[in-house]
Amino acid sequence: MNASSRLTASFLLIASLCVTGCVSHEETVYQEEPRVSVEFENETAGRIFYEALSKTERRLDRSESSTQINIPVVFEHKTRVVRGQNAAFNAAVRRCDTNNDGRITEQEARIFANQG
Repeated sequence: MNASSRLTASFLLIASLCVTGCVSHEETVYQEEPRVSVEFENETAGRIFYEALSKTERRLDRSESSTQINIPVVFEHKTRVVRGQNAAFNAAVRRCDTNNDGRITEQEARIFANQG
């Protein structure tokens, strides 16, 4: 390989490295599910349930998952999935309503509150 060819090859290599771009895509997806319908046996059952739920929500962060794909210098893709507040509410209702009748009794609410 002569000097002119080496110079041309070196120039092409440097130029290709300089113009090589990085395709980048970042996305945040919020997954909000519908809130389940629930009724309470009485006002006390509702108050106990919501008080226990508020204490639980302070301890737990909202659920979040992240996916990242990297091909160095060429491509980068990030996806972040954030679950909404209804997911935590629905999970609490499922845990509290032990007989799955859609109605939370005062006894179920007290058991749920003591689990916390």
